[in-house]
Formats: sequence, C-alpha cells, structure tokens
Amino acid sequence: MDKKIRITAHDGGEFDGYLFASPTSPRPGLIMIPEIFGVNQPLREVAQRFAEHGYTVLLLDIFWRLAPNIELGYDKASYKEAFAYHEAFDYDVGVLDIQTGIDHLRAREECSGTVGVVGFCLGGTMAYLAAARCDSEAAVGYYGTRIHKFLDDAVSIEKPLILHFGEIDHTTPPEFMAQILPAIEPNPHITNFIYKSAGHAFANHRRAETYHAEVTHEADARTFSFFEKWLETTDETRSFSKD
Repeated sequence: MDKKIRITAHDGGEFDGYLFASPTSPRPGLIMIPEIFGVNQPLREVAQRFAEHGYTVLLLDIFWRLAPNIELGYDKASYKEAFAYHEAFDYDVGVLDIQTGIDHLRAREECSGTVGVVGFCLGGTMAYLAAARCDSEAAVGYYGTRIHKFLDDAVSIEKPLILHFGEIDHTTPPEFMAQILPAIEPNPHITNFIYKSAGHAFANHRRAETYHAEVTHEADARTFSFFEKWLETTDETRSFSKD
C-alpha cells in the first residue's frame, strides 16, 4: 500500500509523492518517475513491485506544476491530454524536483540512505538527466523519449546509469538513436540495452498493445541486479563494469 506524502519544492511550492515502503525497511530508496500519464494505477503497481523487491519507492507527481496528481488512462482523450502536458513540461525544473525528492527520501526513516532513480517514457529521460545533474547513487531509464535533446549532459554523468531502449520504439527512431548512441557509448558509466522485438512502453503491463512480457522480465532483471550492486553494497565490495 502506498502512503501519500507532501514534499516542499526548492522554490517553496508543495507537491505530492506516493511512498511504497519495503516490508523490511529501512531499505535503499528509489525515486520513480512516471510516464506522461501521471501517477496512475499502472505505475503504482510497478512501484509496489519494486518495493516488494526490497526498495523504499517514492513515486513523484512530476506534473504537479501543470496538473497536480493526474491519473490518465490510455484512451484517445487521455493521450491528447498527456501529450499536452508533456509539451508544456519543463525538464530543467523537473530535475530540480527530482533532487528535492532524493533529499526527502534520504531523510526518511524508511530509507537506509542510498537512493537511485528509475523512470519510464518521460521518466526515462528524467532518469538520464538525474544521472547527470542529481546526486543519486545510480539511475535506470526505460525508453526515454527525449534523450536526444539533452546529449550534452552525457559527458557530465559520473554515476552508473542503465538505459533500456526498444529497437522498434517509434519515439526513438533510427535517426534519433544515431545521435544518442555516439553520445552515450564513450562514457564508461553508461550502459545501454536495445531489445530487438520491443517498442515503446514495452514494460507497461496494462497496455496490451505495447507490453512485451519477455523483454520486461529481461530488462527488470538487469535493473534489479544493477540496483542491488550500486545501492546495497559498499564501495569496498564493488567495482565498476558495464556488465
């Protein structure tokens, strides 16, 4: 079960987060950034699943400056509304809200101190930016849609980052990937995986037209192994590699 909490932003505003505590807290924390459809039930189910894997998850209401606590579905009208929010969204300000979320989560008794970031769609791009601009220990982005617009940030990433891409994702077509890969691959802290049979939103279990169970299982296994390494072990017992 999630607990709704209030968080004070860097500029004095307040927004909501949804806390999913691990059954064995305190545990490492995860900031979760949703898709363009907001803090809806499918993302809460994902947050709960990550919590059951042993993390204290804080799902952030990233659109709070535009429309607090939106929970959109996947019908035509919801798509139209979601895309409108996405076009109006300020990524630079959103990153500051993520840092606020990180600071809040670290200070909570349910969190053992280390904090990662994981995001999907818009949230996948935000996870990439968080790796460059925030002080989380590690980050994972699933099918980030606008990474190609922030390629200058790649050189600033000094903490481990995984990016999951679907090869047939219409939001990251070959011409975008041709820009993204040369920018990220020289950085030893960034690992990317491209799933040949997967499109956009392959990990959204509530969207039958996009969900790919086999790829999701593979990507999630890599994600959980990655976070276990970087959030649950000490500097003395781990070493960096792209494996």
